[in-house]
Amino acid sequence: MNSRLMWLLTILTFFPLTIAADSNFRLKISTEVSEASAQTSEDDADPSMQRLLNLRYLWSTSSDHWAFDLQLVSEFNYTPDPERNPWLHSLTQFDRQDRAFWTLTEGSNYSLIASIDRAQLTFKNESFRASLGRFPNSWGRGLVFQPLDVFNAFAPTLVDREFKRGNDSLLIEYAFKSGAEFQVLTTVRKRLVEIRRPSNTFAIKYSIPIGLAELETVGAIHYGDEIFGVSTALPVADIVLRTDVVRTCIDTADCHISGVLNIDYTFSLLGSPIYIFGECFYNGIGVTDLSPGYSALSKAHTRRLGRGDLFSLGRNLLAVGAHVSWHPLWNQTITVLTNTNDKSALLQTYVSFAPTDHASVNFGVRLPFGDTNEEFGELIVDDELAVGGVAGVFAEFIYYR
Repeated sequence: MNSRLMWLLTILTFFPLTIAADSNFRLKISTEVSEASAQTSEDDADPSMQRLLNLRYLWSTSSDHWAFDLQLVSEFNYTPDPERNPWLHSLTQFDRQDRAFWTLTEGSNYSLIASIDRAQLTFKNESFRASLGRFPNSWGRGLVFQPLDVFNAFAPTLVDREFKRGNDSLLIEYAFKSGAEFQVLTTVRKRLVEIRRPSNTFAIKYSIPIGLAELETVGAIHYGDEIFGVSTALPVADIVLRTDVVRTCIDTADCHISGVLNIDYTFSLLGSPIYIFGECFYNGIGVTDLSPGYSALSKAHTRRLGRGDLFSLGRNLLAVGAHVSWHPLWNQTITVLTNTNDKSALLQTYVSFAPTDHASVNFGVRLPFGDTNEEFGELIVDDELAVGGVAGVFAEFIYYR
């Protein structure tokens, strides 16, 4: 670990000084306080708290045909009670299953880690583009739920979505004169000895414009699963109708289909721009009855939850939301998630304030409505552990230069 840390410090200190390029940093400080779990035996148990400090250094340079992007991240996490819902909310910045990171120090409820989150070398010309290294990938057209996005998709309740986690990948893209585009992607991950399954991803994607509409087809092998998906976007009057339909086969005898359908619309009311959206999600691997608790989920389902490929337990979900600009410096976002099978729901709203061009503050509340072993209630894992189903307040400060 010490040799790796020395290499990281050397890159951070000397490499940006060797070439004239753009460099800046981003500091994020966040905290979240949740009520005590109903499973806690103590009536006067203290609320659960999570604190995070994230520092990201960004460096990039480019020419007519070449570009290089480097981003170094250091993150400190402190959680007095580490038993949070690992599915609904954002996963930790560094997934120990497939990330190259360095643990500087850690304990039972805290960790200080560092990572290279971007190291992307790109060659490009008018019709061809090739990228090698660590960089983010995004598929599909989901606004809240992303059945087609298997690359570190954002959790439904995640507020800060400026940077998506990178993957170790090779991406080749070719753009045709007709407007169509062909992509080949391979992503390499560290394979865990205790999980005897493939860990890499190989995919091809073909995008084609059809009039004002867009059509994408995707075929992939992801952690040994066979994936075929179709994604569309169609403007209808003043709205855009988007769909993703995905067929996933864990083996030849175990296949399921998932899909998402959403629309959004922007209008003005009393001088304030308002953005609204609605999204339906059919989770083919999900269950309609969560009353047995954690045991209701299949092994394939829990693997996808653990990897961050999926954040939903139930079969049918609905999301509606709005973003309102009350003032050029003040904005509010409201999102409601509902499991239409068990009628549980979650309300999240937060206010964003931008005091300067380089800083922003977000603060809000998250309120679940559900009974035990419902999508947004507490899920019983065993006699001593339950996750989710707790209300919380959160705040974050971001400074960017």
